[in-house]
Amino acid sequence: MEYTPGKANVLADTLSRPVIDSTLTECGACPVSVDVPRWYATSTREAQLADPEVAKILNDLESSDELSVHRWSERGYLVNQGVLYRYVDATDTEEPQLEVPESLRGRVMFECHDLPTAAHGGIQRSLHRISQQFYFPGMRRYITDNLKTCTECQRYKSSNLKPPGLLHTPVPAQRFEFIAVDLFGPLPKGPQGERWILIVEDTASKWVVLFALTEITAETCAKTLVSEIFMRYGLPRRMISDNGVQFMADVMQKALFLLGVKQNLVPLYHPEANPVERKNRDLKAHLAILVEGNHKQWSEVLHFVRFALNSSVTVSTGTTPAFLTFGRELRSPLSVQADLRAVIESENLVPQITPYLLKLADSL
Repeated sequence: MEYTPGKANVLADTLSRPVIDSTLTECGACPVSVDVPRWYATSTREAQLADPEVAKILNDLESSDELSVHRWSERGYLVNQGVLYRYVDATDTEEPQLEVPESLRGRVMFECHDLPTAAHGGIQRSLHRISQQFYFPGMRRYITDNLKTCTECQRYKSSNLKPPGLLHTPVPAQRFEFIAVDLFGPLPKGPQGERWILIVEDTASKWVVLFALTEITAETCAKTLVSEIFMRYGLPRRMISDNGVQFMADVMQKALFLLGVKQNLVPLYHPEANPVERKNRDLKAHLAILVEGNHKQWSEVLHFVRFALNSSVTVSTGTTPAFLTFGRELRSPLSVQADLRAVIESENLVPQITPYLLKLADSL
């Protein structure tokens, strides 16, 4: 058998050419059907009455209480054929949205995401498609959670997010076990010649300590850390810092070695790996607000900034650094004036801090 290219095979036999069916003389329609579930007013009303939250709105609108009817009507709710709808001018839909009870939300998700007419759209497309006809509280969250568990979406759609790294941040078991340090500045020279701020943060409680420095030599930084941090809060197991000369100098390395403190360096060109870097942005904003026009007085308001940072709730822990450090909140001038407690029972003085520490471990 010898192969012959198609353009040279002018005498092709039936084995080398596909059989061509006879040409059709007429064009016919090819029926295609899609099974789309129908919504009936009776079953929809029964499902709405079975949902306590939706049933309350529906019953109030159908009651004779004019105040209740007016309250829900002002929010865009209306009843049509015994079914509750919602109409809001802020949305881009021209038709009222059906108030979906909890038992029918899975069906709505199936019709607006799984059917061929929806073709497994993403979060924004599914949200837009659903909001054209339906509404229920927490709709975006519900759609997001469902799409994360959709087998077809996970199998065939690519993710734009970078894959998680193989390394994980070590979780400190105690407060001030891991600390992160960084330098902030240079700033306008203060009254005592201060130009820099040494920031020290406990990675567990997020407690922040700020030091105004006139110079940032390795010896100055080492003395400040030893005398004001190590001897006050105890020796940490790890100290996270960047590759600055102050933290890489021999005097700093010898001090850490003698005290048994292990140093972890963040990668070059990735300062965000240092947990204390986030405090730099907050510190800059707070100082700019407090000093107003006199920038040289920043060192005199530094203690106010420290108080504000340590008494503010952090997102990662869900509570304040002061509470995780001392088991209580820092008393501000306002809390002192509003404190009406004359006598506190002794058993109430014991802080219930264990649940917060468990939450802290989960957050880290």
